[in-house]
Parts: sequence; C-alpha cells; structure tokens
Amino acid sequence: MPNKAQFVDQLAERLDGDRKRAAAALDAVIDSVYAAIARGERVAITGFGVFERRDRAARTARNPATGASVSVPASRVPAFRPGAEFKSVAGGAREVLEQRAARTQAAVAGLADSARGTRARAAAAVQDAQELAQSAVSDAVEAVREAPGRALAAVTNSAPAKAAKKAQKRGAAKALGSARSGPATKTVAGSSLASSSGVPSRGAAKKAAKKATGPAKKAAKKAAKKAAAPAKKAARKATAPAKKAAKKTAKKTASKTVAKKTAARKSPAKKAAKKTAAKKATARKSPAKKSTRR
Repeated sequence: MPNKAQFVDQLAERLDGDRKRAAAALDAVIDSVYAAIARGERVAITGFGVFERRDRAARTARNPATGASVSVPASRVPAFRPGAEFKSVAGGAREVLEQRAARTQAAVAGLADSARGTRARAAAAVQDAQELAQSAVSDAVEAVREAPGRALAAVTNSAPAKAAKKAQKRGAAKALGSARSGPATKTVAGSSLASSSGVPSRGAAKKAAKKATGPAKKAAKKAAKKAAAPAKKAARKATAPAKKAAKKTAKKTASKTVAKKTAARKSPAKKAAKKTAAKKATARKSPAKKSTRR
C-alpha cells in the first residue's frame, strides 16, 4: 500500500520529475477538500466520487465486551461515495487507467510547451526593453553634452545678426524719413544737383549708408569684445603665476645684492678700525719698552 511519499513520487513522474511541485499539488487538493467539508459542502469529482459530511444523531449503543449500554453523542462524520469510473477501475478495467494516463501526459506536455514559450517571449521582451532603455539613455546623454555648445553657437550667431538687422531697419527708416521730407540741395563738384522732384543727392545717400552701417559695426565690435573677453581672462590667469614668480626672484636678487654691498662697505671700516687699534696698542707699549731700556 503506497503512503503519501510514494504517492507524491508517482505524481512527480507525471510532472517532469518535479517532486516539490507534485507535493504542493497534492496538498492543495487535500486542503481544498478539507475546507469544503468543514463548511458542510460536497466535493464531487466526476468519475472519481463525492466527498461529503454526514450528521449522526445521539444514540445509545452496547459495549460488546461488557454488554452495558453506552450513550453516544451526536457527531459529524466524513463520507465518500465512489463514482462510476472509480467503481469500474476497482472492478478491473485497465482501459480507463490508460486513457486517463494518456490524457494527463498530454496535458502536462502542453503545459510544459506553453511555459517554455512564455519564458522565451518574456526573455525577448526583456531584451527589447533593455535595448530601448539603453538607446534612450545614450540619446539623452548626447543631447545633454551637445546642449551647451548648441546654445553658445545659437547665441553667438543670433546676437550680431539681430543687431545688424535692427541697425539696417533704423537706417532704412531714417533714409525714408529724409527722402520724404525733401533734403536740401547740395553742390557736388561745383554744380547744383537739386532736384525739383525731391530725390536725395549723393552726399545724403552716403550719409544715410554710413548711418545704416554704423550700428551694425558697433554691434559687431561689441560681439568681438565679448568673445575675446574670456580669452583675455584666461591669458591673465595663465600669466599671473609667472609674474608672481618673477617678482619673488627679483626681490630675492635685490636683497642679496644689497647685503653684499653693505658687507663690502662695512669691511674697509672694520679693517681701518683694526689698524687704528693696533697702532694705539703699539704706541702704548713703546714708552714702556723705552723706560725699561734706560
């Protein structure tokens, strides 16, 4: 008679050798039957049988050993009624077992194939998602790196162009205003070119052109100064340490030369003082020698 462990092994043979999965499946079936019977329900498995709960009323029974009467309280007892297929199998019909074994094996194989397909699809989806994420991250990084350069290029290109356009508009407006007001006639090369129709002369046209190009030139100069300012600052920063080092070396050499000069000035004075001291000493000694000789 197979016990539970052996029964689990038999189930594992049909479930691709997964013993844990077979034990979990058996426990799940038993637990579900327990829960349904505890609620007073019936569990009917077609062909196998029906699990149910039967209520027994209180009664009096006899002890077969002593013959005394014993009162038995009311109780609830589980019961099982086998189905037609189970009865036929118990009667020796093996065809039913073979058919059921073939069906279960086909079902298990289909489940295994579907599980493999879902795993492959999931792996492919994960790879696609990773590739998309990597491409998005790389695009974002490139955009962040190129953003400052694009902004600077846009600013440097747009500022002089805008200033030139504004200057041209101002110059054109001034030229139109002077043409409408009728400029005064001026002599060019000694001849009067005043027109009765109000057309401006060549000098007025030159002045208008200068006025139109003047703001544009100023804007271009300002833009050039702004562009050259960072380079000047960088050059100043680069030359500052060299200047400091040159100043320090100049101070050191100056202090050394001053010390040498002072030493050179002091040395003759010391020599003269030593000579005078020696002469005085000899002068003092000479009278004493003369007295001793006498």
